[in-house]
Amino acid sequence: MLSKVQQSFMFLVGLFLFSYCNTPNQQVETLKIATSANMQFVMRDLIHSFEQESGIVSEIIVGSSGKLSAQIINGAPYDVFVSADMVYPQALKKENINASDVIQYSVGKLVVWSKEKRFQFEEIDDEFISKIAIANPKTAPYGKAALEAIQHSFNNTLQNKLVFGESISQVNQFILADQVDLGFSSIFIVNAPPNKKLGFWSEVPEHLYAPIAQGMISIKGKHEKEAQQLLDFIMSNKGQAIIKSYH
Repeated sequence: MLSKVQQSFMFLVGLFLFSYCNTPNQQVETLKIATSANMQFVMRDLIHSFEQESGIVSEIIVGSSGKLSAQIINGAPYDVFVSADMVYPQALKKENINASDVIQYSVGKLVVWSKEKRFQFEEIDDEFISKIAIANPKTAPYGKAALEAIQHSFNNTLQNKLVFGESISQVNQFILADQVDLGFSSIFIVNAPPNKKLGFWSEVPEHLYAPIAQGMISIKGKHEKEAQQLLDFIMSNKGQAIIKSYH
């Protein structure tokens, strides 16, 4: 028969083993997902479903595609890059820092968005419109598409009305804070549940700008396996259905 001291010791050993066996696996840390600003709402839905399915926790870091790409090239510890175009992921591949190939996961659509009134693209040269927000075309693919559409239809006549945001997120802030009359955003933004009742929007005719093919890529590092699982999920029927629900 065990003494009280031995019984106490066995209890403590059992408690330690129980705690150890029920401690979450710490080897797989949080996946860091560098996400273009236009995809921030879609990605929240995607990783929520992904976490439920896989148990892998993910964190979203939002910015313009160009800036996120530069951060990755300079060593930022991101595991997946979800871009608003194919160019920036291809640039990472050229730098040989990719774990996967570049995968096109969707095609974006450019919209005109206003807080107070619905404008068609053809109406943005109205004399009563004094400020038009677009994302920086040097680092934001949707800014590049917006500038392309404007120059195609209006040449440089609207140049003095343009207000440049660092990314499409800042453009959205300008619009919703009534700091501009209208701005150019993404279909993925205006169809996000928090934004559906905020303002008015209309699509920009697609023939006015180059197709916005959007690509993603995983980055070399200690979470390549888990990163690939996320890419596979995004391309699965379930992942694509989530993306299409915003289109």
